[in-house]
Amino acid sequence: MELRKEEFPVALQAYEVRGDHEDFVAEQVVNTQTEADKFMSLYAGRLIKTREVRPVETQHYAPAVHRRRRNGTTTAWLVFIILIVVLIAVGFATGWIQNMLGQVK
Repeated sequence: MELRKEEFPVALQAYEVRGDHEDFVAEQVVNTQTEADKFMSLYAGRLIKTREVRPVETQHYAPAVHRRRRNGTTTAWLVFIILIVVLIAVGFATGWIQNMLGQVK
């Protein structure tokens, strides 16, 4: 299926035909012929329909809450820093750090 440049963006829908009815399988909004070809090859053998994309579907909205997720690296660094702080606090509380500094001088 070739789409004209002025038709983009367009929504492609894949349906599985079973007897006298169609079961919806997938939908994707595509912006280029290459994306359309990938969708059609992924759902080869199924009925492909197109529909126009409404303007509201192409708008991008900012999320209401801007929360930063912690990834594994951030969590690992946080644990490492807390461990170092605890070790320094224990070293000062037991006098080990003062003792080591006294032996160096």
